[in-house]
Amino acid sequence: MKKIVIPIGTILLSGFVQAQLTSTENYVQSRTYLEPVTTSSTTAKQIETVQYFDGLGRPKQIVNVKATPQGKDLVTPILYDGFGRQIMDYLPVPQQGTNNGAIYSQQNSGYFPVGDPSGIYANERPFSEKVLESSPWTGSSSRSRSEQPGKRSRYSSGMMPIQPVMR
Repeated sequence: MKKIVIPIGTILLSGFVQAQLTSTENYVQSRTYLEPVTTSSTTAKQIETVQYFDGLGRPKQIVNVKATPQGKDLVTPILYDGFGRQIMDYLPVPQQGTNNGAIYSQQNSGYFPVGDPSGIYANERPFSEKVLESSPWTGSSSRSRSEQPGKRSRYSSGMMPIQPVMR
């Protein structure tokens, strides 16, 4: 009788156990321990990072779990344009607390795709932006960054002429 009850009970109870962060997202979770451990431990000093991927295998969000001195999450959103190119490189945005590695909701536009609840980047643009040509086959023609509000620096790749060449 025990030979039947134990396997059936294990199968029934396995539906209530959740060992993953999410069952709907693709992710890679990594832990780097800062002190010696013999087995996996959630209480040991560690650096924990969860990187989420979209359906094409491209990264879409990086969550650094409890990375701030106050123990809050740092979230780095990654967005793509219509051709699948990453045109903005965002700075990590601190959150109100921690979700223990769970993904944060993300919009596909605006200065703050994941939100800035702490107001760290108030009235600023926490990203660098690549200015690309409208063809999916070309690289970047320039790159702008925004270190100071209202000030833009422009980098030219030197590969494409800015003015058309007359022959």
